[in-house]
Amino acid sequence: MKKFASVLALNFLLIGCATVTPNKIEDDKSSYDATTPKQYQKDNGGLISFIGDDALITSQARERYNNLISMYKIKFKKEKAIELKIDSGIKPYKDNFGNELYIIDSEHLVYFGVLNSWLKEKVPQDNILDKTIDKINN
Repeated sequence: MKKFASVLALNFLLIGCATVTPNKIEDDKSSYDATTPKQYQKDNGGLISFIGDDALITSQARERYNNLISMYKIKFKKEKAIELKIDSGIKPYKDNFGNELYIIDSEHLVYFGVLNSWLKEKVPQDNILDKTIDKINN
């Protein structure tokens, strides 16, 4: 089941990825990740490979994941009953080439895929009032 969830999340990320440039989003192209080390294919959407059930991602993918958490934290908690925080499920990883990358566990990779699909579907992000209430409650 974990493998299926990881493959499903990979599909969400790669299909749902978009090339973001100032003032526009292009979703008909591969997602280029400038933070991908030279030893890897740069048109990877930030997902470099799987390591067991977990995934190896770039710093740009980590940043995108954290931005999505900031955008949908309250909505995700309401709809999925799971509270995500910055870097939930992520830990630093140094590859064999000495590159600083990140590992995201399979559970949070699935959450990343859900968040990314919400962005792709233009689901409204958390509003200021919800964010203010969340800060007061935490």
